Formats: sequence, C-alpha cells, structure tokens
Amino acid sequence: MFRKFISILASLFIIFSSAFSTVNAESARGKVIFINMSRTSLENMMNIKEIGNRVEKEGYVGLMNIKGDQGNDDARSLATMGATGRSTIAQFDKKVAVDFVQPNVAEAKEYEASTGKKAKKIVNMEANRSSNENIEKGEFESTLGMVGQILSENGYKTSVIGNADYVDFDGQLVKNRNIAFAAMDNYGRVDDGNIDDINIKDNSMPFGISTDYKKLKAETKELYKNTDAIYVDLGDTYRLDEYKMNLNENTYAKMKARTYSRINSYLKEVFSMVGENDTVYIVSAFPSNLDYSNKKRLSPVMKFSKGVSGKGVLTSATTRRDGIIANMDIGVDILNHFGLSNEMMIGRTISNVEKENNIKFLQKEYSKINSAALIRAGVVNTFVGVVSASWVIGLIAVLLAKRIAPKYKDKLFTILKELIKFGIIMPLSFMVAPIFNFSGQVSMSLAVIGVTFLIYFIAKAMFKDDDLKQMGFIALVTIVLIAVDAVFGTYLMKNNIMSYDAMVGARYYGIGNEYEGVTIGSAVFAFAVLLYYKKIPKWVAAASFGVILITSAYPSMGANVGGAISECAAYLLFVLLMYNVKVDWKKIVGIGLAVVAVVGVFAFMDLSSGSPSHLGLFVQQIMLNGPGEIVLTFTRKIQMNVKLAQTSVWVNILIVGIVIIAALIFKPNKHFRVIAGKYPMVFRGFVAAMVGCIITLLVNDSGIVAASTASIYILIPVMIITINMILNEDKKEKIDANR
Repeated sequence: MFRKFISILASLFIIFSSAFSTVNAESARGKVIFINMSRTSLENMMNIKEIGNRVEKEGYVGLMNIKGDQGNDDARSLATMGATGRSTIAQFDKKVAVDFVQPNVAEAKEYEASTGKKAKKIVNMEANRSSNENIEKGEFESTLGMVGQILSENGYKTSVIGNADYVDFDGQLVKNRNIAFAAMDNYGRVDDGNIDDINIKDNSMPFGISTDYKKLKAETKELYKNTDAIYVDLGDTYRLDEYKMNLNENTYAKMKARTYSRINSYLKEVFSMVGENDTVYIVSAFPSNLDYSNKKRLSPVMKFSKGVSGKGVLTSATTRRDGIIANMDIGVDILNHFGLSNEMMIGRTISNVEKENNIKFLQKEYSKINSAALIRAGVVNTFVGVVSASWVIGLIAVLLAKRIAPKYKDKLFTILKELIKFGIIMPLSFMVAPIFNFSGQVSMSLAVIGVTFLIYFIAKAMFKDDDLKQMGFIALVTIVLIAVDAVFGTYLMKNNIMSYDAMVGARYYGIGNEYEGVTIGSAVFAFAVLLYYKKIPKWVAAASFGVILITSAYPSMGANVGGAISECAAYLLFVLLMYNVKVDWKKIVGIGLAVVAVVGVFAFMDLSSGSPSHLGLFVQQIMLNGPGEIVLTFTRKIQMNVKLAQTSVWVNILIVGIVIIAALIFKPNKHFRVIAGKYPMVFRGFVAAMVGCIITLLVNDSGIVAASTASIYILIPVMIITINMILNEDKKEKIDANR
C-alpha cells in the first residue's frame, strides 16, 4: 500500500512539474509589442526623446526593405510582414482600403458565410478576395496571415489597436486598418483589439483626427494582460505625412512636434510596462511620400528586448548585410520569439550585430545606397549608350573601310579602337570604385570616372601597343577581383553602381546578374589570351575555372545558381576546345549532366548550411509545393526577360552585338574565319562565351542583362582585332607600294 502511495505521489509530482515547467517556459518567452509609426524616417524616430535616449544605451536598429507584390505601399508591406512572402492585397474601393471591422451580429454572420470560419474580435470582410488576389495575380503566390495562424494554432493570441484613418479630398473618411494584416490569421481574423473607437476629434492635428492616447495607453495595458502579440498603429504619423501638402513649414513643424510629444508619452508607458523577456519592435512600415519620391526606400526598424543587453544593428540571412533586413523577416522573427517557425515563410530570423556607433553606421550606409540609386540609371545608361554607340560607329567604319580616305583612316580607327576599349574597362571600374567608400552622388561618379582612366593608362603603360594583352590584362584583373570579393563577403558587389540594389530587393548579396555575365565573359577571355601567348599551362586554366565556379556559386560566396549553370557550361566547353576535343552530341549531353551535378552539389551544401541562399530556398519551395514551383519560377523568369526586353537599356547591347556578329561572319572577307585562323585559342573562347550568353539568357530572370555584359568580352575584342587587321593590311599595302 505504501509503495502504491509513493508511486501515485511521484506520478503527480512529475505531472505537476511538467505542467509548471511548460507554463514557465511559455512565460519565459515573454510577449511581443509591435508598434507601427508609418512614414517616419530614422532621423525623425531619433528625434523622439524616448527612442533617442534609449537607442544611445541599448537596442538594435536596422533599415528595412519595404517591397510588396504587384506594387509597394503601407498595406502591402504590412501584409508581407504577416505572410509567407511578398504579398499583394485586393484594394477594391478607395474609401475602404481594406475592410477590417469589429463585426456586429450581421457582419459576423456574413463573414462566417463567406469564409466558413467563426468570427473573432476583428475580421477582414474581404479576406477571401485578398487571398485569391495573391493566388491568381501575385507573382509569389504568398499565403496571407501565416504569422497569426501559427500563433493561433499554438495557443497564442494576437491583438491590434489603432488605425490610420484619414479624410480624403471629398471630405469622406477613409478607413485604414492595414495594421491588422500583420497580425491576422489565414482567414483574416484577429483575437482581440480596438480598431474602431480609438481616435478623437482634434483640429490641431492632421485631418482634425488624433489617436486617443489616453485610451490607447489604457487598452494597450489590457491587451498586454490578455494577449501575447500586440500590434499597435500610431496612425498620427501616417496622417501627418498625408496632410503635409496642406501645411506650410511652420504649421508642419508644430504638428510634427505635437505628434512626436504624444508618441513619446505613449512609448514611455510601453517601456515601463514590458517585462524582462518581452520584445518591442518600433517600425515604420513605409517611408514618407517625400522620401519615397527621392528614392529613399528603406524604412527604420528598432528592436528592444528586455533580456538582451548591448546595442548595434540588425541583419538577417535574407540580406546578409549589416543594418539591412527585409519586411518579410519581421513575421519570422516574431514567431521565433515564441519558439515557432513555418517552412513556407521565406523570410529569416533577425540577428543582432554589436556596433557602438550604430546610427552613424546606418546613416552612412543609407547615404551610399541612396546615392547609388539616384545615379545608377544615369551612369549605367551612359555606359551602355557609349558602348553601343562605339560599336555601331566601329562596325560602320569597318564595313566602309575601303571608302575612307587613307589620310584619315589610321587616326580614325586608332581613336575608335581606344574608345571601344573603355567598354571592357567599365565593369572593373565599377568594382574598384567602392574601395574609396564614398557616399555622395558626385564623389561616387567621379570615383568611377577616375578609376576608369587610371586602369586605361596602367594597361596602356604595361603593354604599350598590344591591344590584346591590354584587354586580357583588364579581363584577368576583373575576374580575380570578382572571385576575391566573393570569398570575402562581396563588399564591392554590394556597393557597386552597376550591381544590385538593397531597395529593389531582387538580390542582397553574392554575385548579381550584371556580373554573372561579366564572370562568364571575362574569365573565358582572360584565360584564352593567356593561353594564346602561352603564359600558363592548360591545366592551370582548367583549375582556375573550377575555383571561379566555386566562388560564383557557393552559397556563402557568390550564391548565383544561374551563374553556376551558365558558367559551368561555358567553362567546360572551353576546356574541351582548349584540349582540342571534338564536341559532338555525347559531349554536349555530358556537359548538361555535369551542369546538373554541379547544381545538385551546391543545392545540397546550401540546404545543409542552415541558412539557405536563393538556390536552397528554391529547392525548399519545390519540396513544399511540388514540381509546379519549377514551372512558376521559370514562368517568372520568362516574364521578367520579356519585361526587360521592352524596358531595359541593356537590350541595346544585345541587339547591337547580334548585328555585329552577323555582319562580321559574312563581311569583310568573312572576318570571323580569319580571326579563327589567326587567333585560334581566343576564337575558341569566343565560342564558349557565346554558349554561356545563350544559356544565361534561358535560365536567368535577368538573362538579357547577364547575356549583354558577357557579350562585352566577345564583341569588344572582335571589334579591336578586326580594326587592327584592317590597319595592318593598310600598312602592308603601303610597304608593298613603296618597294
């Protein structure tokens, strides 16, 4: 009997211990308070005393990419924070941005009839419409409300308080409750909150509307007690930005000061309320109208965790860049706070990077990103325009060479030759310029120009009148610098005017599509020239291609799957041609299998890394969604290439290149055949690079860009070799005439 009593007592002890440990584990996770101050810049956030004073001592700060799907705005950014990826919404009526309501009995019945789900405190009456919008029209087919869904399934409650309602030009109230997108579940429901009765009439504030901060403080405390993730919209910042055009400098400053003073009081209350294990996010879901128009399209994010000491900047595996995160990382990080995750969500958890001068660091980074964005179009368009124009003029001169007066011919072709040569220098100049760490528009532009001329004169001084050696040297330095940069974290690539843009968010790290083409073309051409002059044995070239391929495609380096495919094919083909191997159908199939094997190896390494890049995420999506993900991805790539063909300046290089190749195959005197005979190894490089161009055009979502940059290393050498052959023929004719 005694043994049975002890056994029962022990069992009860284990059960209660387990129960209490579960409760303690859950309470140890703390709560999350997400505060949205939309349309507020980093500098303006720092002007709020509670934020400025706190950031000086603790907390982590970052800049957030705000991209949505099918457009960019506050609603899409907030929806993306709660969804599996970049999201769009069904904005069917200007007067009702999104129909979130606290339903009455009739609305609850209507909601339940349309969704088949029981209504909660807050619901989106058009939840199905927005979900279908993503499935039918969305580029990424994201699932809305995944954060709220996962929290709900695991027993956690979400709540929303506040709105950004405003009055339009017709004097009609526009309901803006987009904050609920970040907190809702898959069916548009939020457990608790207040989005209807939280504002008061105040003629000293924008649109005569102000958040009722007394009520906001009181209800935030109640929601803190009853729910686990509280989403707050301080709508006054949104209204202030929308109302700005109605104010002068003086009245705007007064309204701004009044708004920030009230927000400061609220934030003091929040920080005095939070517990030891709680996390507070202060976020601007979208930049101000002025910032957005000036291409300042990153928004500030601040993260304060009571249990975490220190200060610095935020980063994530999405961006792999200190101080930069994506909006789709926010929801993943909130789930991670509760020990939860979801494989469908493509965002990544946010990490802290210790940095004492975090604000100055972010301001410097943002200045560089913004300056690059402002000058990128002008600089790149000028580069492409000069290259294309020089090629066209060069081709016309080559085709009309016999008709040009002898006294002008030498000088004309010499000037043309040097002008054309700048096209092969520019990709290297764009790579070198970030070393100077300039952040202004003028200084960044001057750095590119200065470096371009410096490289030109160095190559000219080293190899004097040997154009092929000059171009080979420039191509070799380019590919070596790209490979070294990839090994050390692609700093030069991230800060490169010709490369990707953190504000666009198509890519944040690794080797971008522009330099994917450069990597193909410069490597093949550089080693073809070295082999032509017998400067290296063939095995060194083959081994070097292997190293370059690894640095380009390895997940923690170049992380470019399109590059892995096209480079592998181009490099293998050149190695076969280099060793005089006859390329038949068996060899072509072998190259194809090798490409598949290489991609498979890199995909395995990527998935095993625990922090997958683009390739690993693609494989994960296939595993989750089935083979249809492959069709979806390649459809997106084709659509992007069609769009680029219609809008991108890079297509000019591709068109001009095709015309030049077609012209030189047949004229003058079937010049391609002559080049193949005189420069056999270089010509084999041209063939391999052309194959790389074709493949990258097919497998990359910006294939036109990559193919264009790769073609630079085919067409510029061809043009210069052709011009030199014409000049040499003229010299020979003069010598023969003088005998």
